[in-house]
Amino acid sequence: MAQQTEKQAERRKITRFPINEEVYDTKTFKSLGYTADLNPYGMMLVSTDQFKTGEETRISIDIPDGKNKKIKTFLTAQCRWSERHLNTAFFNSGFRFIYSSNFDIEFIETLFFGLTEQ
Repeated sequence: MAQQTEKQAERRKITRFPINEEVYDTKTFKSLGYTADLNPYGMMLVSTDQFKTGEETRISIDIPDGKNKKIKTFLTAQCRWSERHLNTAFFNSGFRFIYSSNFDIEFIETLFFGLTEQ
């Protein structure tokens, strides 16, 4: 694995939650896979497809609100890396959220920062 820069190493300290939710492409309504972890700034996606680094995808995720309900979010995610998961048919891909509505940003931040304090 390539040597991490100081900025990359710092970003890895962000709390991640093992939230397992299905992710959909909003253009095709096709399932892209499932989140392995999620934070207010991005996610790791487990998928049968490998994504191209730098590729942007418009996605939808139903994120739990902590009250047995889910809120549908619409985000643009940019693939930062994608690699095969060991010797399986799956790929792990890291995505950064680069665009979302103000509502989606506030909802995700409130959810995650609330979970962090629990």
